[in-house]
Amino acid sequence: MKKAIIGYCFLFSVFLSYTSFGQKLKSEAISYNYNRLPALPVKGIDSYQLTFEAAYEARNQQLVNEYEQQRNAAEEKYRNDVASYTAQVKAANDRYDKAIAEYNKKSLGTKIAEMSLLDNKKPVREIISKPYLATVEKPNLQSSYDYGVIANTYIKLEGYKNEPGNGLRIKVVLYGFDHTRPRSMDEQQENVKLGGSGSSGMYKSTLYHTEFSYRHPMAVKVYAPDGKEMLSLTPPELNSYKIYKGPATDRPSGINYDLLLKTTEEKILQDNLRFINNLLNDKYGYSSIKRVATLYYIKNGDNGYTDLTTAFNEASSGLLMMQQDANSGKAKLQKACDLWNTALKEADISNKKARINKDIALGIYFDLLEAYFALSDTQGGESTLEKLNTLSMDNSDRRIKLDFDVLFAELKNRQLHN
Repeated sequence: MKKAIIGYCFLFSVFLSYTSFGQKLKSEAISYNYNRLPALPVKGIDSYQLTFEAAYEARNQQLVNEYEQQRNAAEEKYRNDVASYTAQVKAANDRYDKAIAEYNKKSLGTKIAEMSLLDNKKPVREIISKPYLATVEKPNLQSSYDYGVIANTYIKLEGYKNEPGNGLRIKVVLYGFDHTRPRSMDEQQENVKLGGSGSSGMYKSTLYHTEFSYRHPMAVKVYAPDGKEMLSLTPPELNSYKIYKGPATDRPSGINYDLLLKTTEEKILQDNLRFINNLLNDKYGYSSIKRVATLYYIKNGDNGYTDLTTAFNEASSGLLMMQQDANSGKAKLQKACDLWNTALKEADISNKKARINKDIALGIYFDLLEAYFALSDTQGGESTLEKLNTLSMDNSDRRIKLDFDVLFAELKNRQLHN
């Protein structure tokens, strides 16, 4: 697994061409994969163990326990209330019967006098409320997952075996899905209204959309076999809130907010786990990375550039062969580099009519950089970049050159640490 480069590539359609003094300098995009060296290689270790820790599971369990306690207390109170309900009704009826009997013994004159002086009215039967079972709201829990399944699905340290043993210990900590309450937002927009006679006017309309903020923070920790902490990181990219903004409509739409939140939670969980996987492989793994390269060549009606055509074909087939036969693929890439370097010896940058004029020379330099990167040849890449520094370039070519500066600087740094 720890080869400097393996790759596969396929050619697809030409996307750029321009005319330069009677020749057509064209380019073709080539997609291939290369094995990237780790930024922080771990010597003598070829395995890892992965565990997940959901920081919110303890809080979930606490909420469930509190819910069960409150529900049990409510049920116990209901049972006691039901048991005492009959006795309370009988006692109330007895009190009423006694009071009404005493009331009926009094003369009419006495009743009238008492009602006048004491506001003493006829006894009323007391109503005893029937017992009811109090409602206990279920707690709002964070989603639980089959952590073994998501570990095997989303996290894989390339170049290592996932097995128990004396390997790296990786822990991914989930802090849970956090979000604001979704709400319907409205905004005004101005529109142009065309009249029948060609006149126009402005009018305002209201658009509606659903919006909320959300995040799912995660952390990753890596330990050496002896337990020494090698990495402890809570990526800020995963700790910052993102904003969901739904499509605009001309009227408020009835959206199932629970379903929308669930769908968003599942997506950010997957996205963040892929981020963690890429982070781990960038630091410790031997990852297969896709790169879309660009090779330039001359297309014209004569045979004046057969050397560049041969170099292009050798480089293209060399990349194609890297997967099955890396040695032969490298040999073809090296042959292409030799042809390009030979052609550059006759470059005449100030002569627009020269066979290898400035525009063609730039294309060759960029071809060399692509080949040297595929070969992991930082010395050849740096030498070519130094030569490019002596040439004036337009903004487009300068951006291409700067991209190669970064590419080779990263490659050299990784090689120095491996």
